[in-house]
Amino acid sequence: MEKSKATCEPKNHRVVYNLFTISFMTTKIVFILSLACTLLIAGCGSTKEEKPQPVDTSAFSEGAKPAEQTPAAKHPGEQVYKSYCATCHQANGKGVSGMYPPLTSSVYIENKDSIIHVVLNGLKGEIEVEGETYNNYMAPHSHLSDQEVATVISYVRSSFGNNYDPVTEADVASVRKK
Repeated sequence: MEKSKATCEPKNHRVVYNLFTISFMTTKIVFILSLACTLLIAGCGSTKEEKPQPVDTSAFSEGAKPAEQTPAAKHPGEQVYKSYCATCHQANGKGVSGMYPPLTSSVYIENKDSIIHVVLNGLKGEIEVEGETYNNYMAPHSHLSDQEVATVISYVRSSFGNNYDPVTEADVASVRKK
C-alpha cells in the first residue's frame, strides 16, 4: 500500500513563490541598472580626480590690503558662488530679468551688513534693483560658515563690475549674532 503525502500547502504555492521570486529579481535588476547608470553619468567627462584645494582667506582678514588680481586669478569665493548662487544669479551675475536680480552695484551689494543679512537670512518680498522690480524668494544660507559667507560676498563685491571692500569673517559673525 502506498502512503499518501499529506500537505497543508495550497496547490498554487509554487506559482506564488515563483511570482514572488520573479518580482524580487526584477526589482533587484532595476536597482542595479539604476545604480550603474547613476555611476556612469556621475563619472562622465571626468578623466582625473580633483582634490579640493584649501581656501586662502588671508586677504579678507582685518587690516589686510586687497591684492591685485590678474584676470586669470581665481577668487576664493568663486567656487562658493558657483555652488550656491550662480543657478539663480547666473555665472555672469546678471540674474534673470523679473525673477532673480543682478548682483551688480546696488544698495544690497554696497552695504556690507545688508548683503550679509540677505545671504544668511534669505529674502522674500518685493525689491527694486536697477529700476526693475523683483518679487521672488531667496533661501537663507545660514548653513554656510562665516568664512564661506565672507568669501562669497567678497567675490560678488569685487566682480560683475563691483569694486567694494572685502567682507571679513568678523563682519559675518557680527551680523549673524544680531
